[in-house]
Amino acid sequence: MTERCNRREFLNLNWESTIGFLGNFLAPQLEIDRDFIRPPGAGSELEFLTSCTRCGKCQEVCPEQTICLFSLTSGAKLVNTPYVDPNESPCTFCLKCIEACPTEALNLADYKKRPAIGMVKVQRDSCLGNQQVMCDYCVRSCPVGGALTLVNGIPVVSEKHCTGCGICVASCIADGGALKVIGVF
Repeated sequence: MTERCNRREFLNLNWESTIGFLGNFLAPQLEIDRDFIRPPGAGSELEFLTSCTRCGKCQEVCPEQTICLFSLTSGAKLVNTPYVDPNESPCTFCLKCIEACPTEALNLADYKKRPAIGMVKVQRDSCLGNQQVMCDYCVRSCPVGGALTLVNGIPVVSEKHCTGCGICVASCIADGGALKVIGVF
């Protein structure tokens, strides 16, 4: 014998199925389209967009003023959601943004799963080490042991240890900078 449900239960089940279907369909595209970095503790882009209330509290508490909010020119989907650009302003991973988030769009569990917001790439053409100039500013500034090392005078990034904080980018003395943080999704 089949179980009957009332109209409200039927509509609720259909709504949940529709949202689940759209989420599975749209989620991969949201990650592909992303060319920006979310603050520490952000999960998948779909989870983040559906849980972030765009309150701006994460930006308010950021002591480094690393967190910015998207403007309307970025589109309705992104307006007032937070992002970071560690190439402009490094993140110290103080995690105050996670503490301030009222909806857990930024949360400690996601941060522990993936404690990196990006990874540094060395621009070989610009790096002074590639030009036979002794330079280790990036390696000395890196707060994560083993994330940046010198091999024959050239910085090498450890994918396993680099968090994408951007501190090395700010420390680079090469003209135009030889380091760039890219997002990892």
